[in-house]
Formats: sequence, C-alpha cells, structure tokens
Amino acid sequence: MTGTNKTRPSLTLSNQKGFVVTVELILIITILVLGSLVGLIAIRDALFKHYVNKQSTEAIVADATGKLLGKAVDFDEHDAPRIFLFDRTLGDGQTQRTLIGVRDDRFTSREAIYYSQQNCSGTPCIKTTSDETTDSVGADAQSGSGNVSYFNALQGFPNYAVGRGSDGLPGALFRETTEVCPVDIQSRWVSQKVVAGEPCEAFNVDNQPTDPAYAGCLANSVESCECPGSYEDESDVLDNYVPEIERSLKKTVAQVNARIGPARSLEVPSDFTVGTLCCREAYDLDPKGLVDAVVFVATEKLIEEQLDLSDSPLVEEAVLAVIAPLEGDINCTSFIEFRAAESVPAADNSAENALEQFEAPFWVNAPSGQAEEEWFSTEPTGSEGR
Repeated sequence: MTGTNKTRPSLTLSNQKGFVVTVELILIITILVLGSLVGLIAIRDALFKHYVNKQSTEAIVADATGKLLGKAVDFDEHDAPRIFLFDRTLGDGQTQRTLIGVRDDRFTSREAIYYSQQNCSGTPCIKTTSDETTDSVGADAQSGSGNVSYFNALQGFPNYAVGRGSDGLPGALFRETTEVCPVDIQSRWVSQKVVAGEPCEAFNVDNQPTDPAYAGCLANSVESCECPGSYEDESDVLDNYVPEIERSLKKTVAQVNARIGPARSLEVPSDFTVGTLCCREAYDLDPKGLVDAVVFVATEKLIEEQLDLSDSPLVEEAVLAVIAPLEGDINCTSFIEFRAAESVPAADNSAENALEQFEAPFWVNAPSGQAEEEWFSTEPTGSEGR
C-alpha cells in the first residue's frame, strides 16, 4: 500500500496585506487629534474676543430710524464722529468720497457753502479745492484757521461741503461744478460752528485778508529788478495808475522844494520810472490808496538820494509834514474765485439729497462686551511713571 504525502503551502509574512496597529500609533493619533481640537478651540476663542473688542471700540453711526450711516473713521475737535460718504453719481463710473462729521442734530464739513442772498438762501456756491486765499476763515473767525479741506484737495476735483438743507438742519451735501459762480456772495453756511440753531452767517467778499505788497522794485534805480519767489509782477495793474502817479509826484516834489528853500533842490530825474510792485501768487494789487502810497515811497527814495537833511531838523520836519499825509500801506488782496455748487443726489433716489435721506437725531452704538460693574486692570509697562 502506497501512501501519498500531502504538503501544506508555507505561510510567509510577505503574503499578508494591511498594517499593524500598535499602541504607539494609537497614542500619536490621539495626541494629534486632541492637540488640533485644543488649538482650534483656542483660535475660536481668540477670534471671538477680537470681534467683541473690535465691536467695543468701533463707533457705528445711525439715524433716528436705525438706518446706518457708516463706521467712524476718526473724530473732529468736538468729538463728533466723521464718516466717509461715497459719491457714485458723478457719471462715467467715477466715485469720489468726502469726510462728513455727524453731530446729534446736524452734519458738518470743513468747507463752507456760500449763498447769493442773506440767511443762506438763493444760489449756492463753493470754493475750489485747496483755496486758502478766497476764504480761510474758520469757525473761530480767524484768517488761516480753517475752512479748507485738504482731503478733498488730495482727491482733486470736485470739492464737497455741507450746506443748508431744504428744511435747514441737519444739512445737505453739495459739490463743486466747472461753472463760475454767477452771483455776488452775501452769506455762508459754516457747518462747523458750535451754535444752537442754524450755522448761517453774513459774508462780505470785501472783508478778505490782505497781504503786504513787495515794494523793493518800486522807483528802483536798478535797471533789472525781479519779484522774489512765489510773487508775481503786478505791472499790468500798476500801469493804469502811472500817469496819475507821475502828476502827483511832480506836485509833491514842488511842495518839498518850497519848504527846503533855494539852497537845496529836489528833482525828478528824466529817466525816472515808477517801477513795479509784486504780490504773492493768487493775490491781486489793491488799488485803494495806491497812488498816494506809491508817491510817498518814490518821494522818500528821491530825498534819500539827493538831500541830506540831518543837519537841518526844522527843514526835515517841514518836509515830513508834506509827505506824511501820503503814507499808506500797499496791499494785495486775494481774488475771489467761487464755483457754482450743485446738490449731491442719493445713489438710489436722484430727487433726494444724499444727506437728507437720514433723520436726526443721530446716535452711535454702545460698546458690547462685559458687565458694567466689571473692571479690568492693566499692568503698567516698565517705562511708565518715569
């Protein structure tokens, strides 16, 4: 009887599939998962705290109906929040923005709106951007103290300002146009003023700041005399008064000669020229008292060049009595350049002004976060208290 030997196939490790889960692997996975969860929770808490702190420090401005005006970007000198108002109604896809201050009952702007009639009525007008010479008088009634928005100037055309609304307060937004203001100005709306009622005041274009003219080239014997930097030659204006100046100068010289006697003589040289005056850029020569003031300067220079009265005080006093009434300031005045202003319409309603869609009183959100009676102390830094 013969037997058969049956052999079993050998089981080798190379024929097995999968991997071995060890205790070490389970521990590593557990640490990674738990660490990730803890990290995510920490990030969530940090983001939540940041959001709450941000809400506590941000001032969101709204009107009486709860309509949001925007987030305050800064605060003016009266702690009123200022917001950006975007103007998307210029056409051609252009968008500009301007800073608007918001008080509890009104809107404010650095620039003013000017009107053709008293009580801020009639045709509205506005200055061009970065125009300090036409009007720089702010709420404190001091020249050079305000009423110019350099944010608007940095943007370029057009200029923006808050003026009188259809019902007075809280005001309406206007912008500059390319047309020249066709009327005389009698009043202006200075929204920055701190007053209980409407901030409208009378305005006279004649009461503008003046600047002394540069007279170094007046009756100058030097052949070539140029105005200093940032000054402009005003010969085109002065030439209109040269005939009158020459007649008055000859008359004054004759009066001086009558006082000093025959031993001395004051003469107007044959090559004498009036010369010129210079005004700062954006200023014009003021003709008020111009002839007498120029004759006084010219006569003084002729006396200095031709006469020595130091040894004759009585004669010197007599000469001064002749020319003293002519003495006066030679000034330059800023030329007025107003532009016609137009109402800025609301983006969703062209028949309504952009600011008149909001109702006073205005308010800001209260800070969110902790209970009122909970206080937090902050440790001083090493440099504090020194």
